[in-house]
Amino acid sequence: MCANLTNFHLLIQLDKEILHSLVGSDFQWLYDLLTTLGRGQITEFAQAMQKHTDFISRFPAIQKEASYLDQKVRILAFLELLFNCGKDERCLTFQKLADNCLIELDAVEMLVMKAMSLELVKGSIDEVGKTVQIDWLLPRYLSMDHLQVLVNRLENWDHKMDNIIR
Repeated sequence: MCANLTNFHLLIQLDKEILHSLVGSDFQWLYDLLTTLGRGQITEFAQAMQKHTDFISRFPAIQKEASYLDQKVRILAFLELLFNCGKDERCLTFQKLADNCLIELDAVEMLVMKAMSLELVKGSIDEVGKTVQIDWLLPRYLSMDHLQVLVNRLENWDHKMDNIIR
């Protein structure tokens, strides 16, 4: 398994022909794991792990690192949530993070601190107010879905500018 999330994230960027060549092969299970993990899809990742137990059992390293992978998919879910938030909407409640990352409320702070320690995000945690303010997040690979979010933001910005100018 990869030493840290950043290295693993680079692996998942291979979602072009190489990764798609696994679809329909004996390694479809690996495609399912990598794509759900890379997108931060917690429920789908857990379902893929369950569905492909027979294949995964052949790879002790994956079994050994299952809790590590579980933590990583939750961090990626956190990063996906941040990406989908506007820059001015990155003050998130512990409850929203717990709901989005499918973790207990008391585990939110540890998740955010882990992301901060990996230098994936920068910000602050308000324990009293139970909020997290994210000021920066590490740029990452943009899928077509990510690019569509950016296109929508640019169109909204363009529309706002047109209204201001008029």
